[in-house]
Amino acid sequence: MKKCLSKVLKNSKKIIAVVLALAVICSTASLVSPSSEVAAEDKYPIMGPTNVTLGQLINYYSSNATYPAYYALAGTDAPTLDSFCQMYLDECNAEGVRVEVAFCQAMNETNYLKYTGRVPIEAKNFAGIGATDSTQEYNVFSSVREGIRAQVQHLKAYASTANLNNPCVDPRFHLVSRGCAPYLEDLSGRWASSPTYGTDIRNNFMAKLGTFNGFCTMYNGVEYSGVYDPYFYLDHYADVAALFAHDGYALLAHYVNHGMYEGRKACDWYDPYVYKANYVDLRNVFGHNIGAYTRHYLDFGEAEGRTGWIPTGSTDKVWVLNGVDYSAVYNYNFYTANNPDVTAVLGTDDIDVLTHFVNNGMSEGRQGSGGFDYKSYMNEYPDLRAEFRYNTRAYYDHYINYGVKEGRHGSGCNARVGAITRVWVFEMSDVYNYDYYLANNPDVAAAVGDDDIAALDHFFNNGMNEGRRASQNFDVWAYASHNPDLVEAFGMSLANYYFHYINYGRAEGRIAV
Repeated sequence: MKKCLSKVLKNSKKIIAVVLALAVICSTASLVSPSSEVAAEDKYPIMGPTNVTLGQLINYYSSNATYPAYYALAGTDAPTLDSFCQMYLDECNAEGVRVEVAFCQAMNETNYLKYTGRVPIEAKNFAGIGATDSTQEYNVFSSVREGIRAQVQHLKAYASTANLNNPCVDPRFHLVSRGCAPYLEDLSGRWASSPTYGTDIRNNFMAKLGTFNGFCTMYNGVEYSGVYDPYFYLDHYADVAALFAHDGYALLAHYVNHGMYEGRKACDWYDPYVYKANYVDLRNVFGHNIGAYTRHYLDFGEAEGRTGWIPTGSTDKVWVLNGVDYSAVYNYNFYTANNPDVTAVLGTDDIDVLTHFVNNGMSEGRQGSGGFDYKSYMNEYPDLRAEFRYNTRAYYDHYINYGVKEGRHGSGCNARVGAITRVWVFEMSDVYNYDYYLANNPDVAAAVGDDDIAALDHFFNNGMNEGRRASQNFDVWAYASHNPDLVEAFGMSLANYYFHYINYGRAEGRIAV
């Protein structure tokens, strides 16, 4: 239905598109009558400037057949129709042979690459070179390009006495009487036994090719008509029209390689931003990669019945960013309601808001969901405090990746549970107890409150050097008095006594109180 609509829309385009289309069509009229280049008997010259574009060749072939999967599956040098057609342009331009002649001859010889005759597709022989009516022989070429080059060189052998510009790969080049058939019609009875061989190619193939313009919708083997109308694209983007108005394939290449990823709308029936807004599952995967939405629509969306035309009114919001599911700690409605400064700056785009939460909010300790408060998570689990300390974001990441699976609580704990005794890799429990330290050092208690991380840090960085007692099991002054060998080794470096007891003294049974 949409493709039918596209035809209607194309017929109602603005004047500029009509003019552009006429310019291309006029350039193809010479396919049937190349004016002064044709002799009085209206023959078509084999040599001369090409009168067709890559887009015309693609459109012409696509209207008659489907490009054989063999060329891709067999790993040939022409896996797509685009690459096949481009080879004809390259090889013909190299030798001065008209592309329309060589291409249409190939379509005649191979029945549009269906190979219904004697020569098989594996031969990569596009013009029956070496095949005769009396034998089953034919030439085989190592690549598609070599097969095309051989055909083009064989045509040049018939039509011209000029030297080849590329190395000769035509095995029968030397057998031709050079310049004996300068016109397509002259190939009749020479290239093939049929007396109407050249005329048939011109009337049955080239005449049809001349009816196609260069505004194609296939690029690198992918059909883009589901999201792309060349006339619409020209009409709506003057910068593109200024560059590619007369090259339909280059116009499509711009859309595929640039316009699609810039979010340019290329037809009346699909808008990438509507498609993006309609489906939260896609936003969770693609984020702001606008080109990925169009790729998805082409590959899956249209077949799934999704629409990029009419808004569905979806109010769902994303919870996945860069492949990470943040739903355990984030809810769009909660985050925006409790952090109005975020939407005041970023607006209400759900991807932008989630991005802020991930890149900034977690590190700032902002609560993104009623089900998770990093402070509560930090309070309830001393093992996490020992591991992450004041690394706020780490608590969010741990809950997402492990906490939920482990059945840990994400909220509801307003006071510290337990107390840590490890500083980085140093386990201090032999010389340190949180409750004892605060009870016997009221100045520390006044400074750190109920922050067990800060209390332990004070002991580690200051308390040991000052000789403060932090456990009923260890008194640095008693340890020194009972162990004169340590006094001789450490002197007044008090922290060393603590570490010695932790690492050796306790195991050695030394007296520490």
